[in-house]
Amino acid sequence: MEHMYSELYDLDVFYNKHNKVQCALINNQTCKREKVIAVLMFWSDATHLATFGTVKMWPVYMLFGNLSKYIRFKSKSRATKHLAYIPPLSDSLQDELKVIHLKWDTQQKSILTYCHQELMHTVWRFLLDEDFIHMHIYGKVV
Repeated sequence: MEHMYSELYDLDVFYNKHNKVQCALINNQTCKREKVIAVLMFWSDATHLATFGTVKMWPVYMLFGNLSKYIRFKSKSRATKHLAYIPPLSDSLQDELKVIHLKWDTQQKSILTYCHQELMHTVWRFLLDEDFIHMHIYGKVV
């Protein structure tokens, strides 16, 4: 038997998690709410803010993987939700790094790459806070 994957909800991992949620015990036995898995997809890419200059930001978007890709990626579906912006590294930071780092001239690209990674991880730590992690583990009544 061959399994075709064309949507996120076709994946074995989705099917297994869905079954686990359906079988999970709940505290309130009178609750008739449907139990579902919400697949959250996050996406970000550099965006120029103006037609002139080099100012960029990285918007962070969220999409629901439960929706078909044919709906999810239509701009009129409004399935994409804007969450945050990841700001660029400031020029003043680069000026400071240039002064304090002994090998700036030869390692500038590596240093800036590292700083960008740390900035992105810091923003993600802010977005994926304790409330989000708790909801991820234990679910949420909506």
